[in-house]
Amino acid sequence: MKAVVVSTTPRMLVLLATGMMMLLHSIVPSHARSSVASSSWWLHGLDGVPFLLERRRRRGGNINKHRSSSSNKFTQGSSSSSSSSRQQRILEFGDYVDPTYNCPPTTTCPIVCVASMEDCPSDALCPGTHPESILNPDHEYELCADGTCSDLTAGESCDPDATSPCGCDALPFVCAKQIDLYPTCLTRFQTQYDTESECLAEQEDSLPQVDFTGPIFLACYIGLSAVTLVMLVWCAWNQRWASVSGSTVPLEGAKLKSMEEEDVARVSTTQKMRNGISSSPTTASTNNEVERTWTQTGYTSTNIIGMSIYYLVVLAHLIIQFLLLALTVEYYVQQEAITTSIFGSQQFYDEEQVLMAFEITWMVGFGWCFFLKYPVSIHSLFLRRCLPKDANYIAVTAPVQSIVDNYKNDYIVKLLATLSRIFHGVLSFVYSDTSQRLTQGVHVTFCKVKVDAKTGSRYFYFRYRRYIFDATQNKYIPGCWDIQQDEKRTIGHWLNRSYLYEGLSNEEASMRRGIVGPNVLDLKKPTIIMSIANEFSKPFYLYQNFLVWTWAPYWYYYMAIVNTVVRITGGLVVALFQYMSDMSLYQLVVTEGTAMALRGGEMVTIDQTEIVPGDIVRLAVGETMQSCSNNDRHQSNSNGILAFATQPGLAYFDMAVLQAKRLLVDESALTGEVHPIAKTPLVIADADLAYNLEANKSSTIYAGSIILECGDGQGTDGDLAIVTKTGSFTTKGKFLSDVLSYQRHRFKFDSEVKLVLVVLASEAIILFSLVLSWNEDAWVFSWLYAMFVVGTVLPPLLPTVFVVSVGISCKRLQDKKITCTDSRGILVAGKVQRVFFDKTGTLTKQGLEFQPSDEAKEESSLLKRGLAVCQDLHLSNDGSLVGPSVDRIGFLASSAALVDDNTVRHEGEDIVFLKRFEFDHERMTQSVIVKRGEEIITYVKGSPEAIRKLCSESSLPMNFSEISRQSARDGIYQLAMATSTYKCDKAMNEVHRDDIEKDLEFVGFVNFQNSLKEDSPAVIEELRHGKIGCVMITGDNVLTGVHIATQVGIIDADCAVVIGNSIQIDGQIEWVNFSDDSPAVPSENTTLALTGEVWNHLVRHDPKTAIDLAKRTGVFGRCTPHDKVSIVSTFVEMGDIVLMCGDGGNDCGALKAAHVGIALSDAEASMVAPFTSLDKSIKSVTQVLKEGRCALASALASYKYMIIYGQVESINQVINAYFYITFTEWCWVFMDGLWSISMAFSLPLARAAKKITELRPTASILGPQTLSSACGILLINFLFLVFALIALWQQDWFQCRKWGSTDLSAVLDIGDNYESSVIFIVSGYQYIASAAALNFGYSFRSNWFRNYVFVFLFCLWTAFQFAATLSNSAFSCIWRVNCDNDHVVRSVTSTEPDYIKNAYNSTVMPMEFRGLLVGLMVANLILVCAWDYFIVNKMMRKCGRKVAITNK
Repeated sequence: MKAVVVSTTPRMLVLLATGMMMLLHSIVPSHARSSVASSSWWLHGLDGVPFLLERRRRRGGNINKHRSSSSNKFTQGSSSSSSSSRQQRILEFGDYVDPTYNCPPTTTCPIVCVASMEDCPSDALCPGTHPESILNPDHEYELCADGTCSDLTAGESCDPDATSPCGCDALPFVCAKQIDLYPTCLTRFQTQYDTESECLAEQEDSLPQVDFTGPIFLACYIGLSAVTLVMLVWCAWNQRWASVSGSTVPLEGAKLKSMEEEDVARVSTTQKMRNGISSSPTTASTNNEVERTWTQTGYTSTNIIGMSIYYLVVLAHLIIQFLLLALTVEYYVQQEAITTSIFGSQQFYDEEQVLMAFEITWMVGFGWCFFLKYPVSIHSLFLRRCLPKDANYIAVTAPVQSIVDNYKNDYIVKLLATLSRIFHGVLSFVYSDTSQRLTQGVHVTFCKVKVDAKTGSRYFYFRYRRYIFDATQNKYIPGCWDIQQDEKRTIGHWLNRSYLYEGLSNEEASMRRGIVGPNVLDLKKPTIIMSIANEFSKPFYLYQNFLVWTWAPYWYYYMAIVNTVVRITGGLVVALFQYMSDMSLYQLVVTEGTAMALRGGEMVTIDQTEIVPGDIVRLAVGETMQSCSNNDRHQSNSNGILAFATQPGLAYFDMAVLQAKRLLVDESALTGEVHPIAKTPLVIADADLAYNLEANKSSTIYAGSIILECGDGQGTDGDLAIVTKTGSFTTKGKFLSDVLSYQRHRFKFDSEVKLVLVVLASEAIILFSLVLSWNEDAWVFSWLYAMFVVGTVLPPLLPTVFVVSVGISCKRLQDKKITCTDSRGILVAGKVQRVFFDKTGTLTKQGLEFQPSDEAKEESSLLKRGLAVCQDLHLSNDGSLVGPSVDRIGFLASSAALVDDNTVRHEGEDIVFLKRFEFDHERMTQSVIVKRGEEIITYVKGSPEAIRKLCSESSLPMNFSEISRQSARDGIYQLAMATSTYKCDKAMNEVHRDDIEKDLEFVGFVNFQNSLKEDSPAVIEELRHGKIGCVMITGDNVLTGVHIATQVGIIDADCAVVIGNSIQIDGQIEWVNFSDDSPAVPSENTTLALTGEVWNHLVRHDPKTAIDLAKRTGVFGRCTPHDKVSIVSTFVEMGDIVLMCGDGGNDCGALKAAHVGIALSDAEASMVAPFTSLDKSIKSVTQVLKEGRCALASALASYKYMIIYGQVESINQVINAYFYITFTEWCWVFMDGLWSISMAFSLPLARAAKKITELRPTASILGPQTLSSACGILLINFLFLVFALIALWQQDWFQCRKWGSTDLSAVLDIGDNYESSVIFIVSGYQYIASAAALNFGYSFRSNWFRNYVFVFLFCLWTAFQFAATLSNSAFSCIWRVNCDNDHVVRSVTSTEPDYIKNAYNSTVMPMEFRGLLVGLMVANLILVCAWDYFIVNKMMRKCGRKVAITNK
């Protein structure tokens, strides 16, 4: 037969459309259908069109192998020369079906094959016999080639194209087909059947045999063994025997510490905290120890031997895949379905031999390829070790550190760690892997060394950071240029005109570029092709690839196609979600544009990637200042400005402002700060000082900021800045490097999924062995059956379910204006136990209301003057005030006017600024030196606690503390103002904060009212209803925090609050009551509030107590940014799943330290948190939690479904193997294709529940809830399958219709039996029923019927299954269930409708039994739903809640 290839995709669409038409056809009453041909023309419209291979009808076989035949139902009534369409349909197959279901059945006897027509038995000649007709002896009959009898008298004639169905060449003629009782048939023609069996056996023995020990095979054996041996010898020689001394050296600067990591109080580990050991003294040594574990090892690919072996290994991989393809084709050549062999001519003539060759190739190839998945990459295995100076690859060995591991003492983790050490220890020994990358908890990354074309410097990128080769140290070092330390230059040097207006020379800039590289983060633009390639290169797809090959031969090639589609679909879904995630990060990273830089005294326009540290750049060049305003953010300016392109005004590098008139920037994307920030140039007063990022923050522009307003001067008269950092060393670069190299917090399922794979692999091995031991047929057929079982134990879509659930929830959050830069955080959000809130701008409105004081008028005038001058405000181009909201509101209350950035007009007189010190979160103060007339005055504003320490006691009111605390208790945001006459002898450029923030005279209090956001109480109430702890962390007074916390609902109104107020001289904590400041003692019945001072004291001196008290604390007040990080990190280390919600720059560290961070910012994507709420509403907290719970519950539901699907099908496969049966072709397509994909991908479409309940979804895939759900459903399904088979065996009509063949080679014939029909009907519906049980929303998802796509698919597949069970029609014949030859339709691989291949020519069951099967399916559905809904999710949750309360 000639092979015909057609497109698969259109074919699948046709099949789906046909399936829908079949459903409609099945509901048409049988009496309304005059004939099959007329009523089901659509079922046979494609008859004669080959799928891919045209199936050859199986030839020959003894009585056990071939128990059915294609005989004609002969009737005397066919005297008319023109038959009806129904009679023509019958004549095509003609097998008689006993309509009585009697035992023994009447049927068409198996064909009798003889050497010549004269050898036919006398009772096997025409006209034959028929139980329902009286034959006319006067008519003349002719025996046709296919065994049918033509009534010549009636005008009939034989089909000239008819061929003999006999399989033995020595017995080519078939006798007339007879209809009789089946046992009688065997009695009548047993001699002929035995003769045919012997003939077939002799014919098979006479087939040419392939010698597996021949030269070609020996060459394959020796070649693969030699390649393997040479590979292992190379590894031993390269890594052990000839290791190059000095090839491995430390890698410095690989882990750049962030501000939070440098906080001593935070770095303590969980174990030290629980044991009460302070971690502060050991922090530095711990970090140094971590730093020393980073190493770099040089490798080169220029060696001929290693690369030759590499290409041999790659060639061996390709040869293995080629052989599998060639042997698959060879199988179909042997089966006469294909005429052309890839080998050139047919090599195998025996089916068993070609399958044996395929299976041996498969086993060797799988083991060999899996063995080569251990190295980092195959290519890296053959790189020669060398010194770093000679290397073109650097292997970076980095420690594998988990952010949190709350389950390190879990028995599962210990078991997996032991198994992993054994497995990887063996492979490390085999490969001579000296890095011990997995046994010692390190990760190896091979980085390509490149050469800079302009400077010739050698460099590589690791985790997006550039490293350059230092010949003096013979190793690679971070490619960072420190413009302060390297050249010992001060701010005065930068401001000197000879430097400010000269810039770098081209030679100097070129030299620096060779060190720092281009101003980019080394991140390639994601492409869907690369995402797909990365996904399919994972080890799991190697396993899936080889499993697909097992379906390719043995007439299951259509299942190879189905499984390929399923696996590709799953991989594409994962790759698509990963691509979208990578693309969103890429858009944060990559920018394009030009900058104006001074080079050799000339202002030139160059690409921003060419900028280097030390360059003087112009911030604005254009005809008007509007060139970099908000109005022009999306317009291009031909003259350019700093880094104009994709977003005008975008800063591409960190800079220090040297010269500027008016400069406003937006840092919301970096810090979450919602207000524009004014930047001022460095001052000549600091000429002798070195530039410091923190000290000169007000003069620093960070990469990623947006310049909103700037000067409009031309050339060097414009706003100028010096570039301090470029590339990954900028502030933005560090943020992005953290995001891109992020190691997410570990969950229990991260460890458990590995154990699940181990358990499933063990189960696969056991079932594989059972199937092989049970089957009596040749092992080559049993092996394929066993591999089919293995392929279903580990479902192909298992890795995709979590990705799909997360992706769907991420998309829904985007629709709610919540962006997500790390979608994996959604699953973590589903387990959040505690939420931390900043106060101002988060729980309360961003703005403040000024509250006038009751002080005397003269004091009020002095206070207002202080408000007018002690501020950090600037004028924008449109004349509006820009700066901190507190400063702005206080300034407006003072009735002053800002003349320019250096002058304030208050009460008719101008006050000039001499020096400003911006607000310091650590000091809690802000100060300024001004000149009023001839008088120089100092004003200091800050928290009452801080101001009190700076003022003389005589100036303070007697009731200072009472006023301050009562105001805070009333929810007043209070500041204090103090002043002094400037008496310092120092020049203004030498004055520091410590010189003026002392010996002050108290002026008064400044009160502000901070109002709650309208939705804050409702959000807190919903969180507390869900048993989620709510905590406030604020920089305000702790009493103010308690007041707001009480208003919003974090603290109950009737709850006693005890405050850890301060640390006394003796080191004891002062505990007072919130209501009256009376001494108090913390107890179990009180809620605590702690100041940052008390918290830091506890962490340093009594961390165990700090943990105990933290659990009962509702408010942390007077917290610095470092305090916030310390508090959040402590709860993380305690094991709580923590969410942090904040809006300002002082929350950045805490947002990053929490498991889940939500930034309230109008930036399109904040880099400080994985989630950004664009509408700045704390409703986003509940929305993220709801979607997180929904995603986690949906992922677990889909995961359980995939496990159940795999187990159900594995059970089916084992039972089929036991009975020597299989499913028919369309059964496989629906089970492994349509049902599994549609159910698994529609389950996660359920929307999130409307409310947050006190329950949280489990994150454990081996916990009691998950196991009881999956195992319970599996047990119920198994019992119903057993009940169905027992019911079948109890049927009287079945006793003589049991399947008795033990021949697995007849794979196209062994699906037409009652056993496989019942198994498919009952277990097939279990695919649908199990998904229905897992679709319940419970407390985390919407109700069952709200998942509309799933409900539609459930109803559709249920209707299909019930219709196939109840009807005897062409529709049921799709699956060859309840089917006879009057209704058969074409199978997947056949070109014409194929007759029923069993001894009874039918799989139709009595209607009563069909009703019983439907009843079993309905009962199965009800029981699995009841089990999962009432038992697992009701009773077990109650038990778990009681146990949790008891343990607590």
